[in-house]
Amino acid sequence: MAKREKKPAPVPFPNDPGAALFLELMMQMLAFFILLTSYAVIVEEKRLAAIGSLAGTFNPLPRGANLVNGNGPALPTRSIVDGSTAPKRTAKELTEMSKELGEGNAVEVLPLDQDTVRIRFPEHIAFASGHVDLSPKALVFIDKLAISFQRPEIIEIQIEGHTDASPTKGSIYASNWELSAARAMSVFHALAERGVPEGRMIAAGMGDRHPVKDHPELSRRVDITLKFRPVTDKASDSEQRGPIQKLHRSAVSQPRQL
Repeated sequence: MAKREKKPAPVPFPNDPGAALFLELMMQMLAFFILLTSYAVIVEEKRLAAIGSLAGTFNPLPRGANLVNGNGPALPTRSIVDGSTAPKRTAKELTEMSKELGEGNAVEVLPLDQDTVRIRFPEHIAFASGHVDLSPKALVFIDKLAISFQRPEIIEIQIEGHTDASPTKGSIYASNWELSAARAMSVFHALAERGVPEGRMIAAGMGDRHPVKDHPELSRRVDITLKFRPVTDKASDSEQRGPIQKLHRSAVSQPRQL
């Protein structure tokens, strides 16, 4: 009768404190290098969540200790992980850029939903009436937009040219459709020349089919809609759950009573 092979006994955890400390150090270094490897391609929300996760996993300090409120040493995990979403941060950044044009709030930057931001150029800033060449002032703004549009979290850039219902008399364009499409392509080419990937961009001429009734002058415009990579963590979920309850624990343990 064949003898059964004995399974190897599990390797016991080292009793030597130095060996245990060395093993823990190797684990932290492995996690650190994994984080560095993914840092270049990971989107902002995922990066912050990864940092927060590693902070909680490999924190050598007592669980629940907190530096934010000055109650002993800890890592400010709430401050690291939380924060506004990429669309909101981008909208705020683009709003500040638009103010540098000196046109007040003429350039509108508006988050439409959790994953979408719209930038609206009125005609008097972007083009001369009936023309498709971008103005020098608009090109200054395009230079800055191109830097933001190259971020990996932006997955689609839709450029729409719009006009009002006025006929295109004396223009080289047969109709408002052609004029609006040519203006959208002007913005498309300007962004592409500044490094924005053409595969992310869509250009469309909308003609006069989408007027702004309350502000007819805004019917002549270019709308740029940014679509962001969806994230799993929703701001609404955190709002429904409410703030995280923070536990505080002294960094120095109290002596045991005999």
